[in-house]
Amino acid sequence: MRPVAAVLALLAMAGPADAEDAAISTRQRVDIAAKPWTAVGQVNTEAYTRCTGVLVGRQLAVTAAHCLFNRATGRFLAPTSVHFVLGYDRGRYAFQTVARGIRMDPAQEGERTFQAAPRDWALLDLAEPAPTSIEPMPLAADLPTAGEAFFAAGFGRDRAFALTVAADCRMLAAPDARLIAASCGIIQGYSGGPMVDADGRLLGISVATARVGDRDVALAVPVSAWREELGR
Repeated sequence: MRPVAAVLALLAMAGPADAEDAAISTRQRVDIAAKPWTAVGQVNTEAYTRCTGVLVGRQLAVTAAHCLFNRATGRFLAPTSVHFVLGYDRGRYAFQTVARGIRMDPAQEGERTFQAAPRDWALLDLAEPAPTSIEPMPLAADLPTAGEAFFAAGFGRDRAFALTVAADCRMLAAPDARLIAASCGIIQGYSGGPMVDADGRLLGISVATARVGDRDVALAVPVSAWREELGR
């Protein structure tokens, strides 16, 4: 097993890949009507990108910023071009709305580098509040310790019409508390999706992944990156 420092050094040299470039791991479908998965939604855009997002307030969701970047134009999409869908399962859904505003790191320019990964988050101010029957996902106060297990959820490319969960995630490191590195296999569509602890609390959102030796390493932005924005 490679030391954590070596893994992170290799990632820094290679740069992060989109979550869609990771190897497919063992993932299972979950009940979208059961907590905490009720707060996990699809993020669909009019640029035909599809990612995952998380409800963190009655009228607020979080996802990966790169999901909102239109590579064809070199610009971020307008808020109303971003759709957020909760309870999605094989064509049925519990709630759907668009964004009325988007908040990102002021330095976010859409670049896809390892150095920029800690800025890869976006808060979606939703045009309509989610139903009171759907509770926002609570935020974890602390990051897990090295080796601690947790879950990653998303609408992966192989089962885009149903939420799946990877239960094989383990904490590797949180360098400078700005980025989570985890041994976890995630694929296309998981970008913006939650990493969730055993108590159903949000640890961070998946933003990139790489294959390092025989290990799938996922990168996530912790909730501390955007927690202060929640009160604005």
